[in-house]
Amino acid sequence: MRRISILTLIFLTCIAVAAWTQAQTQTNYQQYTLYDLGTLGGPDSILSFFVISLTNKGAIGSAQTATADPFNPNCLGPTIYDMIQTGCYVTHAFLWNHGTLTDLGALPGHHGNNSSLANAINNEGVIAGMAENGHVDPDTGYPEVRAVIWNNGKIRDLSTWGGTQSDALDLNDRDQVVGWASNTTEDPFSTAFEQLGLWGLWPVTTQIRAFVWENGVKHDLGTLGGPDAMAYAINESGQIVGYSYTNGTPNPETGIPTVDPVLWEGGWMIDLGTLGGTIGYPVWLNDRGQVVGDSNLAGDNYSHGFLWDRGVLRDLRPPKNGGNYSWVYWINELGDVVGGATLSGDELNDAMLWRFGKPIDLGTIGQDVCSEATGMNDFGQIVGISNECSGPWDPSGWATMRAFLWQKGSPMVDLNALVEKNPSNLHLFWGAYINDSGEILAQGVLSTGDIHAALLVPSGDCKEDCERRIVASQNAPAVRANAGLTSPAFGKEAKWLHHRLGQRYALPGQH
Repeated sequence: MRRISILTLIFLTCIAVAAWTQAQTQTNYQQYTLYDLGTLGGPDSILSFFVISLTNKGAIGSAQTATADPFNPNCLGPTIYDMIQTGCYVTHAFLWNHGTLTDLGALPGHHGNNSSLANAINNEGVIAGMAENGHVDPDTGYPEVRAVIWNNGKIRDLSTWGGTQSDALDLNDRDQVVGWASNTTEDPFSTAFEQLGLWGLWPVTTQIRAFVWENGVKHDLGTLGGPDAMAYAINESGQIVGYSYTNGTPNPETGIPTVDPVLWEGGWMIDLGTLGGTIGYPVWLNDRGQVVGDSNLAGDNYSHGFLWDRGVLRDLRPPKNGGNYSWVYWINELGDVVGGATLSGDELNDAMLWRFGKPIDLGTIGQDVCSEATGMNDFGQIVGISNECSGPWDPSGWATMRAFLWQKGSPMVDLNALVEKNPSNLHLFWGAYINDSGEILAQGVLSTGDIHAALLVPSGDCKEDCERRIVASQNAPAVRANAGLTSPAFGKEAKWLHHRLGQRYALPGQH
């Protein structure tokens, strides 16, 4: 009797999933209410990107206060995100929940005006990030920062291995925290190493070591044989991904030792390898242990996204007749991967979805000619950026960019057209994160040029007024910026959004 019940349940579940999939294909988009998350007294606020930044405990980010940064011009916020353009203010991590913006503060210091940044939040409301401690690194002149966590409003310093820098990048619901910390051993390759991937901080003169922190104890995860390693993300099973130098000998093409992506599992280090080049690193993993990232190809002239699954490294190539580059940002629990790839000639690129390893070109909004996807939920809804590929990485360029939402069976649409209520008239230029409830975190810009983080909450079906806004946005001509400039995601101005391989290696427009 139990066997029949289980089979019946499986059968009914399959029917329900099929019905839901069909309904999703036939259903119009939802419209949204926009909540401007505001600031902490200064002009700008910014989201936490390429991590879980929204749970049932709220949304996280970092916002400027009205206090001038005493470490000017070495301001923590602009250095990390390369987006804040309006002055050098003390920046604090924040938590926004049900309309309340909470300043998470920073570590105490002799002047009391230290900055902090939030990186990730779990379902228990614990937040991982970094904070200044008020000291200056005597070797570099930059502020010292420490990996920290916030729990029930209290900040805890996770310290370093004796060095001047550390950062907590991710955590899971078991309160296992991963990141990196510097030690006291001199290392000529540490700054270049730390600038790889999606994150970078101040110059580091000593070794960087990956750590996992749990139950009050920080553990060094080791390296693949080289001086440095970084832990980037952790899933609910405790699997950790990061990257490591494999030796201490620089390659002639790159000037640094070989870097390979790493999976730490059950006390073992697994070298995931590369796609033939001397640099590879992960950007995310799901709870099934599937890892995605980016790797140089043989010769270190081009780079592709990759998917590692149970010992097999798969090249996530651009579409046929496409360009030479692809890159990834996210993988969901179904194994679907999103990012971008260049088109023929490597001058333009489109947002991509890789399903079973095959690329699906998501196109652009209307007359835009470039796009890339940066977030996705388990129901296949995808968010990102669409633009006309010629804007600087500043407010005038953000006005040429449009946050998008894509879902199966429908064209890519402008998120701005789906907003039913937008009291601050915020222009959304980046759809950054979407959860399984369809709630979206986006980055927007005001007419003043100030940037604010925003939360979009579904508020009902997209009806006639909403449909008209979609049509108008699709038919609108692409917004042009100053001629001769390239967009941050797709060209010479790429210093953050497009992976840091672009700082050292050939990318579109850098030949």
